[in-house]
Amino acid sequence: MDVWYSITKGIVRTYMALFMDGVKVDGRENLPPGPKIIVGNHPHVTDAFVLPFIVQEKIHFFIQEETFTLPIIGKVLELADQIPVVVGQGQDAIAMAREKLQMGNAVGIFPEGRLSGSREVRRAGAGAALLAMETGVPLVPVGFYVEPQFIKELKGHFHNRDTVGWWQFGGEMMVNIGEPWQLVVQEKTDRSYRYLRELTDKLMNNVQELVNQAAKSFNY
Repeated sequence: MDVWYSITKGIVRTYMALFMDGVKVDGRENLPPGPKIIVGNHPHVTDAFVLPFIVQEKIHFFIQEETFTLPIIGKVLELADQIPVVVGQGQDAIAMAREKLQMGNAVGIFPEGRLSGSREVRRAGAGAALLAMETGVPLVPVGFYVEPQFIKELKGHFHNRDTVGWWQFGGEMMVNIGEPWQLVVQEKTDRSYRYLRELTDKLMNNVQELVNQAAKSFNY
């Protein structure tokens, strides 16, 4: 594992120790060894923090390009070899992700594209399905859930616009890992946008089911 990735893990480990009461993982056995594409819902800023401690392989996350302009944090993410996503240049991010998978690493994608602040999954982009088709690596659906009383809404101003983020302070995070999807593409028509759209909707419905299961686990 490289130094800067380890430093990044150290930063998020500190946050987790200070502000989270633990992580419950269900379905860890569903993580296949080797390269994989992890696809999850994205209700909170802190969702991705726990994955590097669950997934054995190094994870390269798709992250909005603006985040890389943040002082210190942006530079650390760059040095940790994370993937910037520039609006209108999604194919560049896909190309970078393809290289990371070929190295045997994992790629993390939140296809909703932005925070939801809710347990309800938003309509998602089809990039994860396209990447899985191009590389042949499995998609692993993941549902994140934190009880609402432990989520704080923090507002800010960034790049001349108002921003809002949801952060976990206290409580446990539930991470529910579903069975991997291994796509088999037999015909050119399978690569059409319509097919990608249908596949993405089914994948995110699966993620929604995992979120709902995670939420119910706190009621027992």
